[in-house]
Amino acid sequence: MDINIDDILAELDRETTAVDSTNVTQVSSSTTHRDANTTVNSSSLDLNSKTQIYISPQEDFAQLMRSWRNERCSPELLPYPHQLIKRLLNRISAQSELIENISMGFLDIQNTPSTTSPMPQDSKLPLLCMETELERLKFVIRSYIRCRLCKIDKFSLYLRQLNEDENSLTSLTDLLSKDEIKYHDTHSLIWLKLVNDSILKHMPEELQAINDTEGSVNMIDEPDWNRFVFIHVNGPPEGNWNEDPLLQENEFGKPCYTVTIPDLNEEVELTIGSIYVMRYEVIRDLLRDNKIALI
Repeated sequence: MDINIDDILAELDRETTAVDSTNVTQVSSSTTHRDANTTVNSSSLDLNSKTQIYISPQEDFAQLMRSWRNERCSPELLPYPHQLIKRLLNRISAQSELIENISMGFLDIQNTPSTTSPMPQDSKLPLLCMETELERLKFVIRSYIRCRLCKIDKFSLYLRQLNEDENSLTSLTDLLSKDEIKYHDTHSLIWLKLVNDSILKHMPEELQAINDTEGSVNMIDEPDWNRFVFIHVNGPPEGNWNEDPLLQENEFGKPCYTVTIPDLNEEVELTIGSIYVMRYEVIRDLLRDNKIALI
């Protein structure tokens, strides 16, 4: 196939643009490659006023680690964080240029924001630390993408059915990136052609349906919704405790969420800051809202 992880990491957008609340811009300069913040312009009722929200590299990395853990522990394919990955790839591009300029002698490492204390002129330690940190970030992104590609391969028919279902609440464009959609389309066509040429065309016509859901066995491999997962209850993602309608107080006065176990018809309180083991189907909506994290 023509699409791989290196192609995804290679598509780095180095341009800086001003956008509305649906897009994100990276604020970069020649002296702040490493600590560049991301701005989001959100319009209010007054069209002339704009609010700038700064997203630091530390916040982006923490969000990446959270998305990585959730993806590895979740039985289903979670929505693709388009803006997060775009910002991280821009940061990787800027940091790579900074390291290259330092290594070629075009920029003095003593004048970079990442250097907090004077270092010997011939010291390579700061540059090695910067390169190691950059490779660590690339490893997490590659591992995250590999995990998603593995699920795309496993649930190929399920994703095709999801895309063809007009009543589905989940759009494939929100669930996958553009490169992942290309990968899914190519992989599914190759797999269907292989199955049809080797097996299905030799069977009776009434048994050739690859997406047959009738009978005792479902031909479409779906995620295991009843799988048990470990969760940590974080609370409202933006810290808006008073604006969360699902947030309640238990008998001890602690904030919590209430979920219902369908099999037992029993309500369970999930206290903020606690760890639980629950079926994935029960806590799926809370995970989509970033109110809990898988561990």
